[in-house]
Amino acid sequence: MNKQRARTDIEKEYRKKQLKKAALPLFAQKGFKSTTVEMITRKAHLSPAAFYLYFTSKIAIYRELNKDGIQILEGLLNKSLYEAQDNPVDKLYALAYAYFKFFNEYKEYFYITEILHLGNDEFFYNTQNVAELEARTLALLSLVANVIQEGIKQKTFKTVDPMKTAITLWGMIDGVLLLEVKKTTVFTKCPIEMVIQHMVDIAISGIRKVERHNA
Repeated sequence: MNKQRARTDIEKEYRKKQLKKAALPLFAQKGFKSTTVEMITRKAHLSPAAFYLYFTSKIAIYRELNKDGIQILEGLLNKSLYEAQDNPVDKLYALAYAYFKFFNEYKEYFYITEILHLGNDEFFYNTQNVAELEARTLALLSLVANVIQEGIKQKTFKTVDPMKTAITLWGMIDGVLLLEVKKTTVFTKCPIEMVIQHMVDIAISGIRKVERHNA
């Protein structure tokens, strides 16, 4: 009996992964609104009825992929902090480049976590799993805020609100990455890596504590 149940659980997990694997590129290519449950199940070689054994709606699978993307990004950010030099300035650069790595190597997840659902009223009216996603996003922001707090304690950074500053930095790098999505960095002939470094340079110069020397 236990063996049968284990086999069934494995099969269920496999089919759920099949659906998510099928949905990811469809959402990335067609957007949230234009992707249908029928498209997902056809690509996964499952029936539309089978979809609802694992997900209650299209929004549910989209948010599940959103959660997966956040988990990947969290892993990259934590790894970057582990490998960074033990000072807050280097850590902020490391976090920025880890986010760029997420954008560059997991672009489909970046699209899902950042832009594909924007402008779709249905997505925002349905609050299923939103609290969990918000909590996971706050955890990511806290990684940045903790580095800023560390810099304040070490007197490397000015006394600023760590979370507000983290949100501002996050918004800045999001903006730079969206410019890359729009190909703005191509026609301006500014490589994205250079723009990211310049953005972090500006951000750090704004919060770095200036040493005052007596004349």
